[in-house]
Amino acid sequence: MKNVLILILIFAMVFSFVTPLKVFAEESNDKVLEGVILKVKELLDISNDYDGFVSRVNSYNNEMNFFLNWTDSNEVLPDISVHTDSKGNIISFDKYERNYLEPTTKLPSYNKDEALKFALEFIGKVDPKIYKEIKLKTSSNPINTWDRNYSFNFIRVINDIPYTENTIHINVDMHTGDITNYYTNWEKDLDFPKAENIISLENAKEAYIKDIGLKLVYKTNYRYPRLMDTNSESKYYLAYSYIGERKGIDAFNGKVINLSNRGIYTTANEKAMAEDSAAGGAPIITPEERGEIDKLVGIKDIKEVEKKAREIFQLDSNYRLQNHNLYTSWQNPDDFFYNLSFIKEAEKYQNVEVSLDAKTLELINFYKYRDIEANSKPSIKKAEALEMAKDYIKKINPDKIEKVEYIENSMEDNQQSYYFNFIRKVDDIYVESDNISIGVDAVNKEINSYNISWYKGEFPSRESIISIDKAYEVLFEKVGFNLNYISIRSNDKTQSKNDVKLVYSVNQDKPTIIDAKTGDILDYSGKPYKENKIPSYTDIEDSYAKDKINTLSEYSIGFSTDKFNPKDKIKQKDFLYLLWKSVNPYRNETEADSDVIYKELIRQNIIKVEEENRDRVVTKEEAVKFIIRAMKYEKLAEISNIYKDLFKDQSDIAPNLKGHMSIAYGLKIINGDGSGLIRPKYELLREDAASIIYNYMFN
Repeated sequence: MKNVLILILIFAMVFSFVTPLKVFAEESNDKVLEGVILKVKELLDISNDYDGFVSRVNSYNNEMNFFLNWTDSNEVLPDISVHTDSKGNIISFDKYERNYLEPTTKLPSYNKDEALKFALEFIGKVDPKIYKEIKLKTSSNPINTWDRNYSFNFIRVINDIPYTENTIHINVDMHTGDITNYYTNWEKDLDFPKAENIISLENAKEAYIKDIGLKLVYKTNYRYPRLMDTNSESKYYLAYSYIGERKGIDAFNGKVINLSNRGIYTTANEKAMAEDSAAGGAPIITPEERGEIDKLVGIKDIKEVEKKAREIFQLDSNYRLQNHNLYTSWQNPDDFFYNLSFIKEAEKYQNVEVSLDAKTLELINFYKYRDIEANSKPSIKKAEALEMAKDYIKKINPDKIEKVEYIENSMEDNQQSYYFNFIRKVDDIYVESDNISIGVDAVNKEINSYNISWYKGEFPSRESIISIDKAYEVLFEKVGFNLNYISIRSNDKTQSKNDVKLVYSVNQDKPTIIDAKTGDILDYSGKPYKENKIPSYTDIEDSYAKDKINTLSEYSIGFSTDKFNPKDKIKQKDFLYLLWKSVNPYRNETEADSDVIYKELIRQNIIKVEEENRDRVVTKEEAVKFIIRAMKYEKLAEISNIYKDLFKDQSDIAPNLKGHMSIAYGLKIINGDGSGLIRPKYELLREDAASIIYNYMFN
């Protein structure tokens, strides 16, 4: 131990830029580390049989942390890594089994409730104080057959009010019950205001409506298009949502509090990748191809584009054109723009990035960079910089200045640079993805960046939309609006910790996007928001496959209704839905999304186009055919003359499915009826289908 500690101290001295030497001298860190090691070994039952140990020390803001790692050269014991503070409080723990034995069954040895008990016992053991302030964050995420661990997430709760910035993540091995990973994100010495003399929830809602509010917004579901997308359907949908930074209501005075340190994110250059394709035979230009070719008519020569860019920014010959590229606009596919990069290699590095419309030479965006000394003081304040930004829009886009609205952000005054975002409005409806953004260099008093994103197509009609009152009803009742503790950056620059505020705010676990037509909550692609739910049924008590159906439910394999209808015959679309869910447990499509599911299953060759018959009842041999294809065993199954006649009714099996049935029987995916018959033409009940899917997954 003594030699190890000497090595640790030598290591620390070498890296004294991380931990000042005077800290070691004053605090006698060898004794501190020794105490931490002993405490951790006792808490985590770490064996004395380890023959490898290294540690690392790091000090930040006078808080010392240790990183400890135990290894066994014989690779019998698991590797253990622990991160603690100077008092031995465990911040993180990892255990890695070098010789992990594959379990004999794919089914967990412990259920989720048992694993949760192990997790809570571990947390209570390593930090009783934290244990008293946590609440399990409920999750309906399904189990995956590839998972080895159950994962649990906890949030901090003070006075029954959540503080979601502080969390615990812990993993429990499904088969051994061991804790394999533990991580805390926990702040100390925070002052949590008591929920006394606060405004009521109803008053907070009124304040939210009055001072923050939902806005009618055109949102796009086409923010990241793929080249293969050919759907001409409108990219935009109409929704009630919020604009700008996330805000809440102070629980004590009812005033607005900015809950985000970030402004609206915009992309300066939206770029699409091009790809080539070739076809056999004598090539001709089809009308569709001609249409794409014609789009390129009128694109300017790069020399003319470069000349225009130099004129706009008065770039002399000292600025060298480093590169240039031509892109298709993602927002308006018929438009193209050039992106040019100029560089000036002088005493102070400078470069200019410029994008111009490839046909009209309209300025799309630019960014200018020059080195600025860290201690340089701004020559203008935020208000003057904002006026510069507005004047620049009037100069560059005089026809658009009345069509945009400045969205206030949380920038402070006296910065070296400012960033302003102006959002487009069409008939008083915000267009979230359309904006003009301006960057201002406050030291040199100049515009240093500009970007415009502007859709040229038609927007959906605002007819038959729900009222704003209905939207608020959905927001408050279905999305959620409650008391929360929120960490806010302190205005006191000398403070290293944040201020904790008590606020009423919108639930962040669901998107704040409400369909203006239907009132549904939408996800960020514009589709109805769906939560992963573990299916639960009320009609399977008398089913022979009850346990198998319930197990499949834990893996999110099941139907979206509370009825399984186990005695009904199963249709092709429902069997394939169960099979599809077995290989896509994290997808949230339901059986109503048959078109999507069939498209993917056909692409994966699990079903062929000519076999599609969604309402047809599935027979045993058909079910086996689909499963063997899902297992990628079909080529093996199609080998002729190698499979024995295993069943009395072998002749009833379709000749091309003899191998499929033999493999499925050998893998115990299907069983005979006890009399030597396999009954290939038997029409499956829904409980039979569940049993077969279960056998496929877990046998």
